[in-house]
Amino acid sequence: MLKRFMLENFLSYRDESYLDLTADSTGDHKNHFSKFGKTKVLKSAVIYGANASGKSNLIKALSYSQDIIVEGLNNVQTYKKYFRLDEKSSTKPTIFEFELEIDTDFYTYGFSILLHSQKIEEEWLYKMKATTSEKIFERKNNDITIGTQLSNSTIKNKFNVYIEDMKHQSNQLFLTEIANKNLENEKIMFLNNIFKWFNNKLIVLYPDSKFTAIRSINKDKNLSNVFSEYLKKFDTGILDINLLKEDFDDSLKHIPQEIKKKIEKDILKDQRQEISIKDSNGSVYTISKNDDNELTVDKLGLIHNKDIDEMFELSDESDGTKRLFDLIPLIECFSKDYTIVIDEFERSLHPNLTRKFFELFYNLNKNKTQLIVTTHEATLLDLKLLRRDEIWFIKKDKKNNSSQTYPLNQFNIRNDKKINKDYLDGRFDAVPIIELYDEIEVEL
Repeated sequence: MLKRFMLENFLSYRDESYLDLTADSTGDHKNHFSKFGKTKVLKSAVIYGANASGKSNLIKALSYSQDIIVEGLNNVQTYKKYFRLDEKSSTKPTIFEFELEIDTDFYTYGFSILLHSQKIEEEWLYKMKATTSEKIFERKNNDITIGTQLSNSTIKNKFNVYIEDMKHQSNQLFLTEIANKNLENEKIMFLNNIFKWFNNKLIVLYPDSKFTAIRSINKDKNLSNVFSEYLKKFDTGILDINLLKEDFDDSLKHIPQEIKKKIEKDILKDQRQEISIKDSNGSVYTISKNDDNELTVDKLGLIHNKDIDEMFELSDESDGTKRLFDLIPLIECFSKDYTIVIDEFERSLHPNLTRKFFELFYNLNKNKTQLIVTTHEATLLDLKLLRRDEIWFIKKDKKNNSSQTYPLNQFNIRNDKKINKDYLDGRFDAVPIIELYDEIEVEL
């Protein structure tokens, strides 16, 4: 689980800012957190702010640091990713730090990088205890020191070799280097598990992201049933999902020829059994070959009335229904300990659907899955739905125009307070300031 995320000198964030999912001492909504001894970690965070306040940049920071950890600094764009409204920022380090729960233990992992030179300046990993922290490793430039856990006699020699190798890798993280070696030693499996959280358990979705599980609907009957069930719950008018069998050339005539030829080659030469694609209209196709070695296409069909032999395509549906096709696969993740981050969660969704999705999340999530979203949807600002420590705001500093994060629980709010009205009235200082003019004269 993600307990805390900190960033500094990235996009609109000049100074140290953070998102903290440590639950406070209030007893509200006890199913909204997971407990580890005396520490409680929230399962959700809902982030508000005016347009251009920095909400999306916070999500980008999570995704960007994830990419550096998983793919390496060489494989990310570093040009002008620092805070650009301060001349000194270009030469200052950009910093990311995570506090994570991994197998009931807590770790602090972070790194600082000089974006202009694509160089890792520092990297650190500590195991957190009740009142102290234990060093796993520290790095300053290419010099790495290890703590007692990695100094164990059975693995020390190996790590000394890895440390020596890192002296020539100024753009590779030590955590990534160790994880890529797939070491099986039980004493260092926690390093692999930390890396796996970034690689497998952190899911970041943007407004135009398409969650790839939708491509399995055609062949996965269980997933098809899940979609049918929740499409009915969300009152989309869709009663069932089926397949439309179509000819390869006719069905994909709008697909570029070079892509069609590549699909045909891969499948007919048995390099792949099937290929699923989703076009710009939202239509989903699965291409495979039949017993006669001919290419066939299964196309997603939606049934609105079982008494009428008529199926609709996803491209026929509303934007809100299309958005649900991106979100519904996430429901299956609620029991699998993911951290799901969604930017502009409410896009194209009715306010009642956004609330229903959160209610489903809390009802179905009996494990440690987390849901972190940015939104403008004020109907979620309800203390009957959310805890105060789950609600966060972002605003721009008026002096330096940098983004700042802060939680609702820093305000003195009664449990029966209508906080959505207070938010829209500007009490929490995270709404746009709009000047109204009775008359604007323009000379042409």
